[in-house]
Amino acid sequence: MTSRMLVTLAVLALYTATASSHGAPDTTALIGSWKLVSYEDRDSSGASVYPYGKAPAGLLIYDATGHMAIQIMTTPPPDVASDDWDLFTVKEKVALYDAYTAYFGRYEVDSGRKVVIHLAEADLSRLYIGRHEERHYQLTGDRLILTETWAQSGKTWNGTRVFQRIKSR
Repeated sequence: MTSRMLVTLAVLALYTATASSHGAPDTTALIGSWKLVSYEDRDSSGASVYPYGKAPAGLLIYDATGHMAIQIMTTPPPDVASDDWDLFTVKEKVALYDAYTAYFGRYEVDSGRKVVIHLAEADLSRLYIGRHEERHYQLTGDRLILTETWAQSGKTWNGTRVFQRIKSR
């Protein structure tokens, strides 16, 4: 009876581990720090827009606890007349805001659909807070491509973000 009970417990443990780690291989592969390589949006006519320029700086982090963070910035950043934040003009602050985006929170992976879902808890522009932001992903070696589609101002947009894994030193 003891061996039967052990086998039952082992099968139950295996089933529980398998059920709770849906997408585990992809989740594990996504874990790490990723450097932004490119950030491109296309409208429905196919015209490209580079909201952070053609050489943006950015960092995306997925950790093993299910948390994520992303920061993206135009390079070079907009000029300001002073190194003192209190002396920035409204125009300078708007330019800096438009040149930067950042949010953090949790993430989930649906490997069957090849989707990572960002669940922002904080966001510089507050647009993503409380939403399930789905990003389709392609993961090839150390290259990660995230794509998304959305509607804005009456237009449909498709975004492509390319990242390269940052290797440990």
